[in-house]
Amino acid sequence: MNDTSAAAPGRAKPTTGAGAVRPPTPVGPVGGLRSTIGLKLLMAVSGLALVGFAIVHMLGHLQVFAGRDAYNDYAVMLQGLGALKWAARLGLLAAVGLHIACGVTLARRNREARPQGYTQRRMQRSTSYGRAMLLTGITFVAFLLYHLAHFTLGWVHPAYFSAVDALGRPDVYGNFVRSFGNPAIVAVYTVAVVAVSLHATHATSSMLRTLGLSQRGARNLCERAGAVVGVALLAGFACVPLACLFGLVTP
Repeated sequence: MNDTSAAAPGRAKPTTGAGAVRPPTPVGPVGGLRSTIGLKLLMAVSGLALVGFAIVHMLGHLQVFAGRDAYNDYAVMLQGLGALKWAARLGLLAAVGLHIACGVTLARRNREARPQGYTQRRMQRSTSYGRAMLLTGITFVAFLLYHLAHFTLGWVHPAYFSAVDALGRPDVYGNFVRSFGNPAIVAVYTVAVVAVSLHATHATSSMLRTLGLSQRGARNLCERAGAVVGVALLAGFACVPLACLFGLVTP
């Protein structure tokens, strides 16, 4: 009797599940970027752009402590950037989309390639990190959409959006301060800022490692850098709405 239990040389291999075999990644620049290493690099670069934007955005918001004239001047300057402003917005949108796409692809590949022999502890740890990054990432995207609807488009809380100051400029300062006099709005922003800060803490350390900056004993420095970025974003973003809520900054 012939033994039919042995795999035939031409038998197809599974294409889904834990034993899935993905098609080989095409060679060349595009193929390299589609590899796992390439996706991690793209995720790191897009993450660097997003962290840089968050820091610059935070520094701009801190100008509210300089008063109405300074903050409204800052807003007019941003609106006067014209094409550069739209290039920055489109670049931010592209970075967010690229970051999400790379993260989803890498998570799927990790799940498909995960060996069954992982210890339960290792799997729980990896899952907790992944879930935390997923949750804080979703919170960041939701916060970004709400923030644009609030201060850029005027779709949310429109009562203060069309006001102008004594010089006829859009009173962005008044919109900002009056909006954050509402405890519900401050609560939404505070939750979002905490999520963004937690995401940035882990993402910054991971990004620096991906870019090869954690070599030769610099791993602890990368971890500290992530913590510094996270704490700075938390303090810088949270202090402004809280100052408005408690009357330290007034309309």
